[in-house]
Amino acid sequence: MANSAPTPLNETSRLACVARTGMLASARDEVLDHIVDMVVHYFDVPTALVSISSEHRQWFRAGTGLGEPEAPAEIFFGAYSILSREVLQVADARHDERFMDHPLVVGEPHIRFYAGVPLVTVEGLALGTLCIIDSNARAPLDARDITMLQMYGQLVMKRLNNLRKASYVDQPTGLFNRLRLEQDIIALAHLEDHALVALDMVDPVFLDSIVKALGYSFAQELVRCMIQACREQLPAETSLYKVSPTRIALLMRYDGPEQAEQLFCQLLSRFQRPLTCRNIPIQMDLGIGVLPLGLGRREERDWIRLVVSAADEARGKATGWRWYEPHLDFAQQRAFLLLASLADAVCSSDQLSLVFQPRLEVSTGRIVTVEALLRWHHPVLGPISPAEFIPLAEKTALIRSLSLWVLRHAVAQARVWQQQGYTFKVAMNVSAIDLANSQFSGALFEQLAISGLNPAHFELEFTESALCDNPELTRQQLERLRALNIDIAIDDFGTGYSNWTYLRQLPATTVKLDKSLVENLEADEKDRRLVEAIVHLARRLGYRVVAEGAETEGVYRILCELGCHEVQGYLVARPMTIDALEHWINSERSNKIRRLLAIGN
Repeated sequence: MANSAPTPLNETSRLACVARTGMLASARDEVLDHIVDMVVHYFDVPTALVSISSEHRQWFRAGTGLGEPEAPAEIFFGAYSILSREVLQVADARHDERFMDHPLVVGEPHIRFYAGVPLVTVEGLALGTLCIIDSNARAPLDARDITMLQMYGQLVMKRLNNLRKASYVDQPTGLFNRLRLEQDIIALAHLEDHALVALDMVDPVFLDSIVKALGYSFAQELVRCMIQACREQLPAETSLYKVSPTRIALLMRYDGPEQAEQLFCQLLSRFQRPLTCRNIPIQMDLGIGVLPLGLGRREERDWIRLVVSAADEARGKATGWRWYEPHLDFAQQRAFLLLASLADAVCSSDQLSLVFQPRLEVSTGRIVTVEALLRWHHPVLGPISPAEFIPLAEKTALIRSLSLWVLRHAVAQARVWQQQGYTFKVAMNVSAIDLANSQFSGALFEQLAISGLNPAHFELEFTESALCDNPELTRQQLERLRALNIDIAIDDFGTGYSNWTYLRQLPATTVKLDKSLVENLEADEKDRRLVEAIVHLARRLGYRVVAEGAETEGVYRILCELGCHEVQGYLVARPMTIDALEHWINSERSNKIRRLLAIGN
C-alpha cells in the first residue's frame, strides 16, 4: 500500500496561504494551460500538471493527459514535492516504495516517471507543484532540464500571483477586495472567537469634497495614508480588505470584548490626530463596527452589510465603536424598505394624503392659515410617521417627488376653498433640495396657472438649513415666488443657523418659532427671554411671528404677552382631514376661540 507523505513543518501557515489565495475555487486559465502545453512539448511527455495541495486533496489547476481534476493529497506525488525546494524525481514508480501501490501506478495511466518542482510563494510556502509525468520509466533529468522545469515553475507562480491579484486584490490600494473578504468570512464563519471589523474612516461626502478641492490623485494618496496608519496599529499579520473608498475591513481573533476594545481604543487614539498627506493635515472621523462571526446570519451571507451598518452607527453617533446589535439592523432594513416603497406611494392613489392644522391669529381669533401636512398609510406597515419618512426622503431625490405631490394637492385644495369663500391661506413645507433649482418654483407657477388660485392664498415654509449650501440661489428662488405675492415663512426658527444677516436679505414675510423654544416657556426663564428677544427683533424687521407647539393655556398666554401674531399647536387644533377641518371651522371652533381670546386679552 502507498505510504502517506509526511506533513510539512509549516503546514498550518501553508494551508492558510492556500485558502487566502483562493486557488482551489478558481476556474481554468488559458495562460496556465498554454504553459502546460509548452512543458509537454519541451519534455516530450504525455502529461503535465499544475497541482495545488490542500489538506486532503491535490487539485489540478491546469493539465493535460490526466482526466481526474483531483487526487488524494496524502499519497499523490505532489504531497512529497512540496516537502523541499528541490525538484522531486521518480525514475520508475514501480520501484519506489512510496508510490508502487498508488492506484495511478498500478492502474491507468500507469505512471512510471515523475518530476515535480514546488510552487513557492515569496514567504517560502509551497502551494503545490508543476510536474511532468510519463507512463514509461525515464532517466533522471539533467541539470539543463531541471533548470528549465524550475523556470517553467517560476512562470506558473507568476501567473498564479497575477490571477490572485486580478481576482482578489484592489489594484489602487493593494488591499484584498470584497470578493476575497466574503470568501475568507465563509471560511471562518463557524469560529466563535473571530470577528469581522469595519473601519469607517471618513464621511464619503467629505472625501468627495477633497476630490473637488485637491484632486483625485490626492484623495487616492490620502486613502493610502489611511491604510498605512491602520497597519501601524495592527498586528503585522493582519490582512486588510477594501470595502468601499472610505471603509476598510479586517478579520480578527479575540479572547473577549475587552481585548478587542483595547485595539479599538488604540485605533481611535491614532485617528484623533490628523493624517498628514502632502504636508496637508486631514482630520479623520473614524467609526468602528464589530460583528462576531458566530452571530452573523450565515444563511444570508450578509456579514459585510451588518458590520458596515454598525460602523456607520458608530461614526454617526460619535461612539467610537459599536458591536453589531440586531435592532440596529432592523432599523436599517426598515429605512430601506420605506425608501423603496415611497416611489410607489407617490404613484399610488390611496397611500398619501394631506391633513391641515390651523394657525390662529391671536388679536382677532381668525384662522388666517392652515398648514398642509403629509401623511402616509403604507399598505403593509400601516401609518408611517412623517418624522420617520421625511428625513429619509430628504437624503434622496425622492423628496422632490413628495414635494411636487404635496404641491399639486395643496394648490388644488386651496383653490376649492377659495371658490367656497374661505379666506385663509394654505401653507406647505419645501425642502432645501426644492429650493436648490428652479424645478419646484416652475411647477408652482404651472399649478397656479392651471388652478386659477390667487397666489395670495398660498404660503411656503422652508427651514433655515436651506440657507446653508447656497443662500444666493435660495434667495433668487424665493424672490421669484414672492413676486407673485406668495407669502414666505421661515420654519423652525431658532433651531438652525438663526443668522439674521441671511434672513434680512430674504424676501420672507413670516418667522415661525420652533416648538422647542415654546414648550418650556412656563418653566424656563431663559427660554422666555430668548423668545422675547426673537419676537422683538423679528417684529422690528417687519416679520409676522408665528409660534408653533402651543399646548397649554399658560404657554398661549405668554406667547400673546410677548407679541406673537399667530399661534399653532394642539391647544388650538390638531391636524385634521379636509372634512373635519371644515366642520371644525363652521361649527366647533367658536367656543374655543372665545376662551383663547379671553386668555390673550
